[in-house]
Amino acid sequence: MKRRLLSAFLAVMMVLTMAPVAFAAEDTNTSVDSYEELVNAIASAENDATITLSSDINVTQTIAVKDKAITLNLNGKKLYNEKDLWDKPNKEANNWSLISVRGTGNLTITGNGTLSAKENDCYAVDVQDVDASVTIANGTFVGNIHAVYVQEGTAFIKGGSYSIQQKYPDAAKANEFVLNCYDASRQDYEAKIYVSGGSFEKFNPADCKAEGEGTNFCKEDCTTTQNGDTYTVVAGENAAVANAGANYNTIATAVAVVKNGGAVTLLKDTAEDVVIPATAIVDKKEVGKILTIDLAGHKLTNVNSHTIFNKGTLTINGNNGTVDNVTNGTAAVYNDVTGNVTINGGSYTRSAEASKDENNSGGNSWYVIHNYGIMNINKGTFKFSDTNVGAFSSLIHNGWYDGSKNTAQQNAVMTINGGDFTQGTGGKITVKNDDYGELEIKGGVFTQPQKNYYCILSYNIAKISGGTINGYVGNAYGNETCDKGDLTISDDAVINGGVQSATAAGNDSSDKKNLIKITDNAKVAGAITSADVKYVSVSGGYFTTDPSAYVASGYVAGTSDVSGYSYKVVAKTNTGSVEVKPAVADPEVKVDRIPQADKEKVAAAAATVSAPTLGAETGDIVKDINEDTAKTLIEKATTVQGNNKKLYVQSSLKVEPTAYNETTKTLALDITPQYRVVASTATKADEIKLDGDTKNAQVVQDYQNMTIDTPTEVTMELPAGFAVADGAKLSIQHTKSNGKVEYYTGTVTEQSGKHLLTFTTNGFSPFVISVPAAAIESKVYPTLQAAVDSAKNGDIIDLYKDVAADTKVTVAKPINFKVATNSKKFDAAKNIVAGSNTTVKVTGESSPYTYEFTYTKPSSGGSSGGSSSGKTTYKVTTSAVNNGGVNASPSSAEKGAAITITLSPDKGYKLDKLTVTDGSGKTVSTVKKSDTVYTFTMPASAVKVGVSYVKATETPSKTKFNDVSANDWFASAVDYVTGKGMMNGTADNTFSPKANTTRGMVVTVLYRLENQPSTSAASFTDVASGAYYANAVAWANANGIVSGYGSGKFGPNDKVTREQLAAILYRYAQYKKYDVSVGEDTNILSYDDAQSISTYAIPAIQWACGAGVVTGKSGSKLDPKGNATRAEVAAMLMRFCENVK
Repeated sequence: MKRRLLSAFLAVMMVLTMAPVAFAAEDTNTSVDSYEELVNAIASAENDATITLSSDINVTQTIAVKDKAITLNLNGKKLYNEKDLWDKPNKEANNWSLISVRGTGNLTITGNGTLSAKENDCYAVDVQDVDASVTIANGTFVGNIHAVYVQEGTAFIKGGSYSIQQKYPDAAKANEFVLNCYDASRQDYEAKIYVSGGSFEKFNPADCKAEGEGTNFCKEDCTTTQNGDTYTVVAGENAAVANAGANYNTIATAVAVVKNGGAVTLLKDTAEDVVIPATAIVDKKEVGKILTIDLAGHKLTNVNSHTIFNKGTLTINGNNGTVDNVTNGTAAVYNDVTGNVTINGGSYTRSAEASKDENNSGGNSWYVIHNYGIMNINKGTFKFSDTNVGAFSSLIHNGWYDGSKNTAQQNAVMTINGGDFTQGTGGKITVKNDDYGELEIKGGVFTQPQKNYYCILSYNIAKISGGTINGYVGNAYGNETCDKGDLTISDDAVINGGVQSATAAGNDSSDKKNLIKITDNAKVAGAITSADVKYVSVSGGYFTTDPSAYVASGYVAGTSDVSGYSYKVVAKTNTGSVEVKPAVADPEVKVDRIPQADKEKVAAAAATVSAPTLGAETGDIVKDINEDTAKTLIEKATTVQGNNKKLYVQSSLKVEPTAYNETTKTLALDITPQYRVVASTATKADEIKLDGDTKNAQVVQDYQNMTIDTPTEVTMELPAGFAVADGAKLSIQHTKSNGKVEYYTGTVTEQSGKHLLTFTTNGFSPFVISVPAAAIESKVYPTLQAAVDSAKNGDIIDLYKDVAADTKVTVAKPINFKVATNSKKFDAAKNIVAGSNTTVKVTGESSPYTYEFTYTKPSSGGSSGGSSSGKTTYKVTTSAVNNGGVNASPSSAEKGAAITITLSPDKGYKLDKLTVTDGSGKTVSTVKKSDTVYTFTMPASAVKVGVSYVKATETPSKTKFNDVSANDWFASAVDYVTGKGMMNGTADNTFSPKANTTRGMVVTVLYRLENQPSTSAASFTDVASGAYYANAVAWANANGIVSGYGSGKFGPNDKVTREQLAAILYRYAQYKKYDVSVGEDTNILSYDDAQSISTYAIPAIQWACGAGVVTGKSGSKLDPKGNATRAEVAAMLMRFCENVK
């Protein structure tokens, strides 16, 4: 018997040659009454056949069911053996049972019969190969050691009774093997048992101790009841909480038995303190423990300690699950010094957090994530409870609170690639990089709602190269041994809250590495603060406040080219031994045109005019001064004594008030930015003295005007007597140098009895500041006419002043709006009237009044027409052409619009002559973009386009496709895309030009164009990891080229429409940073079906038409919802590659 046990437990899996799978045949039912008939019936049975016993049968050698699906109807009869079957006729036969299922066999046992093995011999049933399975519906099964054994494959136990005669030798486990899997196969998920019914003698399938304490064979909706020594499987809640090949009633059991490198998947919400050990035994050797925990949408809560305490190598896949901690002084995830954790999604929290403030934990507080080892966070949500401020502990903690306890002096290393990290509504520190901490943030969103606390605080080494930090970033230094205070902010990091050097008191770190370095394209919204400028070095980046005090040698803060940021730090041109610095001087004020009585007050107000970002404009001038210019300017400083002369480029505002009326509260003034160059021996700009006994400077280049046309904030103090309420709005009328008038809204704030005005302008030239007469939403206007001129359809104009009876506002365009009088005087019938070619309908007996203006275009002989804005448009016509086609887009446009001509010569032809003439017959010049695309600017008349083609040298088609002829319009496109490997034929000699193209195919083509870069797995539920398009979809999604349907699906096999294809190519062009501005002026309304374009696709279609990628179909149609054929895709790809740069 010992021999048999060893054979049973140590048998090596033999790989069986798979026979061809038979095609399904009609059901057959064969009755047998002897062993020979049974064996022969099985051998000759077709798939889905049923074999029925007509009498009890003595089995003389194991019955094997291999590579076929059959049903064995016991029909109340018995299969038994009088002589031993084990290892008969030899050990290599692997005969261990009455019935064995092998290969790809699929056996179903029904009929309430019996399988009874001879005592001390064999099992009742076994399954031996991974693709084999047995399903037992009912019956009685008696075996030795096991009733049912799975070496590899699957057993489905749906009913029946099960017992064993020969017990396991260990009395403690005597009955624990009634159902059993081979351990190694079970750990590899290749041996499985699922129990949904049946009764078992002295064996509980919901707690199979032989497989490991808490192993659970019951299906998830089943459990067991006990009556004496019998366990019966019934419907009910399963006790299993985790799966690791089999189901387990505790995560600890699953962790203990799972194969190294395997996965433990949660089956339900559960509470347990999970410990991942540092090591595991593999092949009798101690190795590092490696496993994955998949939360699978469930919640894991701790009992007494850390929810997950990791000492090994652990990956946590969130999959919408949650890790919670409810105990004081413990974390949701605690990674020990030997641990290595990767977090891929999920939510992590301390729902019972009870902290009151930074000095009161409330009896329950700690970090949500604590790391002493190595941790990578790729995604997930991290926060304290929704109801608690989390004010006592940091949310994420990396390193040692007390570095002296780190005897190994080993850094705790944390890398954050993504995730959402939200401190509580009160909060302390969102992410704290403490003693011996090494932190790198590459992505994610970090939020600290409280301005008095840090969002990110680092003591040792930290790099922030990505992510969005909503709150302060601080760098500290407390201990030379464990703190380096080395913080770098670079690349794509976005800091919304400012940066602060927070060196601990009493630690002079002038000779240490306590330094904040800001460089590359980092973006900082907020101030940089430091006890000393030596603690911060800026050599790049974008800023909302002037970083000049911290700019490194050789760099300067200039104007930003990124919206929302006023400053950009860039490298200066080498100026040799002469140092050049930016500076801002006081305004230069002239009040010559203001009456004497008002000069003093107006001059005082003009002297307060400032533009906080003026220094950035100065930086732009500084960076371009070269060594020769610097030397020339220094040589002009003949009245300044000393050798250590510097150049200061001083900017200032020239302010010239031109009119002032205190009664009407109107102030007109010209504001002009200017700069000059001063040579000085002063070490700082505020020490410059241009005259007097202490003179140390000389102007070496007089003031010159500066051109500033970017949005710039202007502040000033209003003249005494121009008093308005705190928070009041004033109208700013700005007349630009080209005569265009813009209106801004200024806001007044009262400070110590003074009234300060702040507004933003798009340039500098004359301004008129006045009390507003009307407003549209939050924007105010000096007159009702200005408000009406600026109104859009549906706007409501609010009156701020009475409207004089003789005021007449004229409207000559199609528009509708309302006027709300707000109890001001207003004549609805007379104050607003219709202009030329316009009629008006006024409704409303009281405020608000509704105005509906209708514009009738004047007759123009058919060559032009009115656009939706009331402006004149002109037609573009194309002449009939042989041997090809031509398309002009748009087909009608206003003067100055860009028109794109797309040529499509037939195969074997090329362009001979292209003419564009205006209404008077004059030639309109064209610009060649490629061999098939030209552009021109629309004149103020109708235009005719003429084209002729000539025969080109015949070249045989390279495609060699039988279904693509040389004269097909798409033949050259097929040559192009197949020649460059972008598309292939559907067969050796077939291209299928009329076949539809799928979304998966399109992104695969673009992916090939990018040389198939490496990428992470696709996140769409309908994109299988092994699909040919999987990597392409993942790459396109990661780079914003596709986004799916918003339901977690991409639809890779869906037919791609023409507008979808245009949108994908449009986003790909943006990804490649190609110029897509051509679409901004492209009018697609000339196409008959333009209204059917989906809203999301309109910019893409405009671009595609303007760039010549889409040329439309016959009948002046775009067919945006039509499916794109392979021929159309090939043509659009070729045009894209040739025309778009």
